[in-house]
Amino acid sequence: MVDERETETPRRELETTSPPGLAVNPQATSMLFVRLPAEIRNEIYSILFSSTRLTYGSRHPLRMNSSNIKPAPNALALIQTCRQAKEEIGDTWISQITLRFEDPETMLEKLTSLPPGAISNIRHLHILGYTLILSVPQGSVRFRLSKILKLLPGLCLDTITILSDRGTYFIYDTVTELLRDSCGWKELRYITRSSDVLGFAKSAYYQPVKKSEKYRYWRLPQPLYWQYVLKKRDGASSRPSVVMYRSRMSDSPGTVIDPKTRVYFRQKVPEGKEARKAFGIAEDKELMADGEKGKEIMIVARRGAGVDYEQKEGSPFTGIDIARHLLGKKWSQVRHECIDTFRREEDEVPAIHDDSEESITVDAYEDVDSYKWPPESPPTPSGPLFWG
Repeated sequence: MVDERETETPRRELETTSPPGLAVNPQATSMLFVRLPAEIRNEIYSILFSSTRLTYGSRHPLRMNSSNIKPAPNALALIQTCRQAKEEIGDTWISQITLRFEDPETMLEKLTSLPPGAISNIRHLHILGYTLILSVPQGSVRFRLSKILKLLPGLCLDTITILSDRGTYFIYDTVTELLRDSCGWKELRYITRSSDVLGFAKSAYYQPVKKSEKYRYWRLPQPLYWQYVLKKRDGASSRPSVVMYRSRMSDSPGTVIDPKTRVYFRQKVPEGKEARKAFGIAEDKELMADGEKGKEIMIVARRGAGVDYEQKEGSPFTGIDIARHLLGKKWSQVRHECIDTFRREEDEVPAIHDDSEESITVDAYEDVDSYKWPPESPPTPSGPLFWG
């Protein structure tokens, strides 16, 4: 049951408030504040908030049956009910909790509405690896996460965890782009629903006909190639790393994040020039076999030592010309021009933002890193589709 008071007044979801005019209890008899030293109290606070997750967004992307996810009402109860604890804790809780977003649109709405400087305090973020689809007069532009993160200047995460089940080619390109171009994270964990991202056959899918011979989607031995991409970016002396893990069990969500149910995985580099040239042309029969394809993969990348990975204001934005007019604009402007305006023109009801009781689900979890794979994929936009 959702507390209806939650929707009475707009507020930033990550802020905490206390009723005005109440006398502060000095907590003179509290065991927490009187008998425990500050060091122990800080350790208690750290344990509490490091096991806290705040989740927002639409778990079912289709607008007609979407379910909006909200954090548990008592997720931040300590700093919402005890002023002395709130004064001691300050803003440190922001760097200890895990923020999870079910879609990139919600992530941008929440994080760009924070007070100046607050985004740089966030350290742990989970996001489903959907694209952000923006409508323009010429058609629709689909942006991957490497581009989306550029709209969040100041982002300086310790870890970003991305869950994706969108398709082999899409995932393969997305990981490469994240390692080559994206900022805002020190450690990237990219989790895929199956092993086919490392086993698909060579394809010219999505390539213009005149460039089809280049075969954009052609696998290379991993993580060797991704390690090369990151090393080229950060410098070999900084010792960046990319490793992979594979679940021991098929069709078992969450097993790849558990050290007991995963194995270190590395594709073998073929011996001989001709064998290396032929790598990735045919699908990997072992990875794509029944009982093997459904095993999750986790790619873990760590930026090099001493590398400045903060997302900078006005960082270079690569993409097609159709999106150039969006550069330099705030997310609120982009959404107004490329989402809200077109929804009104199409006479759609954006249920993804409906906060009625019937469409709200409270996030339930035992561990901040636990996850469930979504049952459906987002709808494909009509009209011409461009990649940004």
